[in-house]
Amino acid sequence: MRVRIDSKIHDLSDEIQLDKNKKHSIEAVIDRLVIGQTNKGRVTDSVETALKLGTGVVLVSVIGGDELLFSEHFACVYDSISLGEIEPRTFSFNSPHGACPECTGLGVKMEIDPDLVLNQELSLVDGAIRPWQFQNCIRATGIAGKTLRVFHSHTGAGT
Repeated sequence: MRVRIDSKIHDLSDEIQLDKNKKHSIEAVIDRLVIGQTNKGRVTDSVETALKLGTGVVLVSVIGGDELLFSEHFACVYDSISLGEIEPRTFSFNSPHGACPECTGLGVKMEIDPDLVLNQELSLVDGAIRPWQFQNCIRATGIAGKTLRVFHSHTGAGT
């Protein structure tokens, strides 16, 4: 059996010296396979053994290529973001389980755009709140006008 310690492969029958004051990367080498010359059964057995020994995580090192990290858990091996068990309802916008929490599955969000509602250049009495302008709400007899007068009398603001 072989191990890879700090990116160097060692045979377990050899004596391996490790510095106890240094953190080491120790990985078990399960199998060496040549692409195209290996049967599926051997690959399956090697991956299953690696998953068992690696508690669900496998590192595949391609000679002259990249190292690929795989996990059988529903989590990203690099940043630990995890998902629940994948089910059909996960992909359904009709289900609260699969719906976007922002739009609740509708694809749009109802929000107020302050630039469309408020005119920063006008006072409240002069029509700073745009929806009040179109309904003549600021008249002396309207509810908005009465509300503004009470607000002004208590705070001195609003004109």
